[in-house]
Amino acid sequence: MHEKSLKAIKGSICGVCLGVLIFIASFFVSAASGGYFYTATGVGVVIASLITLIFSMSIMLMEEVTSKDNKNIKST
Repeated sequence: MHEKSLKAIKGSICGVCLGVLIFIASFFVSAASGGYFYTATGVGVVIASLITLIFSMSIMLMEEVTSKDNKNIKST
C-alpha cells in the first residue's frame, strides 16, 4: 500500500520541479512574446502538484493512524 503513496509523492515532487522550471523559463519566453501563458502554466503545474502531494500525505497519515488503532483493538 505504501508503494502507491510513495509513487504519488515522487510524482508530485517531480511535478513541482517541472512547474518551477517552466515558471523560470517563462520569464525568457514572456520577454520575447509579451504573453503570460507559460507563467500561468508553470504556476498551475506547481499548485496542482502541491495539492496532490498534500492529499497523498494526508491519506498516508490516515492509513497509519487507522492501522495503529486496529492493532491496539486486536491486542486488547
